[in-house]
Amino acid sequence: MTVMLDPEIANIGKTSFIHEPRGGDPGKLTLTKAQGTYVWDDKGRKYLDFTSQAWSNNLGANDPRVIEAAIAQTRELTHARPNFNTPALLELTALLRSITPGDLNRIGYCLHGSSAVEMAMKLAFRNRPDAKHILVLQDAYHGRSITTMAASWPHPKNPFSAISPTFHRVPHPDEYRPRMGMSIEQEVELCLSLMEDTITRGVDGGVAAIMVEPIMGNGGHIVHPKSYHQGLRDICDRHGILLIWDEIQSGFGRTGAMFAADHYGIQPDIMTFGKGVGGGFPLAGIFASDKLDEFQGGEDQLTFGHFPISMAAAVACVKAIIADDLCTNARRLGDFATQRLGEMSERRKLIGHIRGPGLFVSCELVKDRVTKEPAMRAASEVYRRGIGKGVIFGESRYLGLGNLIKVKPPLDCSIEDMSTALDVFDTILGELEAEGIA
Repeated sequence: MTVMLDPEIANIGKTSFIHEPRGGDPGKLTLTKAQGTYVWDDKGRKYLDFTSQAWSNNLGANDPRVIEAAIAQTRELTHARPNFNTPALLELTALLRSITPGDLNRIGYCLHGSSAVEMAMKLAFRNRPDAKHILVLQDAYHGRSITTMAASWPHPKNPFSAISPTFHRVPHPDEYRPRMGMSIEQEVELCLSLMEDTITRGVDGGVAAIMVEPIMGNGGHIVHPKSYHQGLRDICDRHGILLIWDEIQSGFGRTGAMFAADHYGIQPDIMTFGKGVGGGFPLAGIFASDKLDEFQGGEDQLTFGHFPISMAAAVACVKAIIADDLCTNARRLGDFATQRLGEMSERRKLIGHIRGPGLFVSCELVKDRVTKEPAMRAASEVYRRGIGKGVIFGESRYLGLGNLIKVKPPLDCSIEDMSTALDVFDTILGELEAEGIA
């Protein structure tokens, strides 16, 4: 059933929200319903959602198994202080311990990815009390809290710098834009050398951790070779530094494996999770190695950190991802998408580079394939025109700073829906080329 809003209610968004300019966003949709790969707005229009609502609906929106689990939990218990256990907490913990790689058997919970990243950093300093620094990558994205914003790629005119911690950003390899014409393996060697040089000569005080995304999210979907991640692991081992993997975007099947750590065969010391775990309900946290000491009393505790409804939903969601073999479907559908995009790139010169793996699919738009100058206006137009044609694509970065189009539907998306979305993308690129927009 379509929800039609009273005009006065519909106009509230033009003046009310502190996250938007006065006057509101005229292109912003008001969503009223979601199911699987689809969402509907208050005008009854139906869209293919190829953002999975910020990459969170890995299972697909409003899966009945998740909804029923959440409703059942709501009838029993909606809130418990973190001092207490609940059946949902214990069942989820046992389930997650059964699928995490290596010895990541200690778990901490919260409700948002930024909080999970901060928890990971706090645990790193708890276990390396004499250290003063955490190293991050230049195009990293770890969240938008005061701390995680500072750990992410630079934000133009950041007004919060005065109260932000300082992170050291270290260069990383980029296959599409290598330095000085290097091969990717040469650049891997260079960037690993720069990382070790930063540790030994670039900071005053020890380094507690190196924090990386296995595949960079908002910073450009940059895929690093396995040799780079293995090199970071080796550096951490040599210097007694902890390796934090931020898997908030890449976890729970998105890469075609349950975690990117499985995909690359790398064992981090701490791993963050979030987004796709809750089946649309807020939940995040960290996995930590058995070798690490736990927090001491009062160092990390959140009133709603053990939200039972989210935990019951997460149990149902993770079980469904496993039962439906959605990691396999993500690989199959991702291969189909990247192949179609590759064929499209032979005709559409705006496509500069195509990325995976699994359903971590994107393509970088460029004005010229030789100079690789980013086509940021074209990316914004793909997003805007896609909505007009019934497909919601993802963008990279914000404020029009990105030139990446993300193709990241739920993992149970069909081949038919993927084909439809890619046909729309092809049509839009043809329009932009005909109009000279790049």
